[in-house]
Amino acid sequence: MECTAKNSDDYLCRSGLSFNSDKYYTELGHMYADFKVSMSGQQNIGYSFIGIYGWSEDPMIEYYIVDNWASQYKPGGTGWGWTKKGEYTVDGAKYEAWTHTQVDQWALHGKATFEQFYGVRESARACGTIDITKHFEEWAKLGMNLGKMYEAKVLGEVGNGSGTASCNFDFPVSRVYIGNAPTPSSSASTNPTSSSAAQQNLTAVGSLPGTLEFEDFQNKDGGFTNGGTYLGDIEPGDWAEYTVTVTYPGTYTFDLTAARGDDEGRKTSMSLSIGGTSIATISDILTDGWDDYKSFTGTTAKLEAGTHTLRVEFTGGYVNVDKIVFTEGEVDKSSPYTPPASIRDIRMSLNSGKSVQVFDLQGKFLGLVSVAKGGNVVQAVKTRVQKSGVYLVKQGGSVQRIAIK
Repeated sequence: MECTAKNSDDYLCRSGLSFNSDKYYTELGHMYADFKVSMSGQQNIGYSFIGIYGWSEDPMIEYYIVDNWASQYKPGGTGWGWTKKGEYTVDGAKYEAWTHTQVDQWALHGKATFEQFYGVRESARACGTIDITKHFEEWAKLGMNLGKMYEAKVLGEVGNGSGTASCNFDFPVSRVYIGNAPTPSSSASTNPTSSSAAQQNLTAVGSLPGTLEFEDFQNKDGGFTNGGTYLGDIEPGDWAEYTVTVTYPGTYTFDLTAARGDDEGRKTSMSLSIGGTSIATISDILTDGWDDYKSFTGTTAKLEAGTHTLRVEFTGGYVNVDKIVFTEGEVDKSSPYTPPASIRDIRMSLNSGKSVQVFDLQGKFLGLVSVAKGGNVVQAVKTRVQKSGVYLVKQGGSVQRIAIK
């Protein structure tokens, strides 16, 4: 996510998750965010908030988790109507909790009077993981209770009230997700299956046969960069996890697209595992530059049909990865995987002849797509977006990931 404020009164850029305002955060699962930001061109900034932003309804509350700020002034303070509610510790740092009342100001549905909640980090940081749910829990202990969730998004905001604030935001990492906390680096090699069970109920982001885009990871350990269409800045021992559906039991061949530049000709490697058991190793990855992507092929061990957590560990590190394409090897098509009834019901409900909302994986709304009665959702969305990738399709309370190829 990259965005630029130029001569702005109040400028916000954000990406993340949107909700229906029908559930409290306690009903959504544990929320986290990974972010990395760099800023330049700051001019005339009176206030700035960088971190997590969103709204709740019933009651209507605008909330901020502030991990950084583009101005010389740290958010908070007893002036301008701010009220300090207390202090707490999350993500290894102290935060101050503040509230503020906005009277007759623009809100979700026009002008209204509403409360603002702030959690402000003691010292600014430019990257890291934010435990969103834990902040909410700490706020509740201080009497700051959110309503039903409308959104949770990574934010960059600047303003000054006079239309002259400017700043450039570059978020090479901007991701809000629901699932397990990243496993600490020290345990990556000793506890390889720590998150497997908890990930089993997530909608698969990839399938075998099919294409897995590396940037669509659901859990990870490492400070690598999510470039939107690839992963980069990978170091030895970093790993990422993906929920995948194996359609038929058997072996699969794969084609990895990766780039690795090294003046001394040193090669690197990767490993794939399911449930702590290695299913493939990719060695001797080397190309003519960091932007020179080439194919590296291999074959998996025999896999069971079903939904699994696939871990990709960058054992050699120092590589850029784009995608991995799985094709059928020796498989048994007489025993295909049949998804649980609950998943089938969701898919059927999305083929009901009604419109669906389409979002990208950053939570950006892409438009409303009409699906003819008895029609295919994937085909309808493909006709609208005309671009391959993984998207979120929402209809009522049902949300499903779909892959456009």
